Amino acid sequence: MKALVIGSLFAAFISLVVYLTSIIAVHGIRKSISDSNYFLKKPFKLVFEIVMWTCGLAIIITGLFIKESVEWWIIGGGIGIFLVGVFSDFKRNIFLRIAHYISAIGGFTLLGLSYYFSFDNLEYTIIVAVSALMASAFADKWLWCLELTMAAEVFAGLFYLAHTIM
Repeated sequence: MKALVIGSLFAAFISLVVYLTSIIAVHGIRKSISDSNYFLKKPFKLVFEIVMWTCGLAIIITGLFIKESVEWWIIGGGIGIFLVGVFSDFKRNIFLRIAHYISAIGGFTLLGLSYYFSFDNLEYTIIVAVSALMASAFADKWLWCLELTMAAEVFAGLFYLAHTIM
């Protein structure tokens, strides 16, 4: 199971890095990661959704197998990230906008809290929150920076925990 968890996290992280690198190279840094979806044209229109679904599923798999018991905080966070892809067309109407924001904020919040509630690691939970807020406070595109910092720290934490406790 360790290979499945680490492999899925690695695949998801690489897909996110390749996606973000491509977006920056072609369109520059956007307002947010989700906003980058609106700059994609056919045949690349579904790439954002596929990346979010990949990340969400990898996190859900991690929540299922990282410990002997199911870690619902991680699974809930993975579902939130997965739903960001489902509600990717958030500028279309207010329902999609609210669902997208709740999914993104809820997913990142649950994942940040999972380090405390699932692994008794309050220090990492605080580090994730404070560093993401500090990084975004000094950034021109604060939401992009907040999302990028949170994603990097969530993946780093899950990689570390999967490697050490499995």
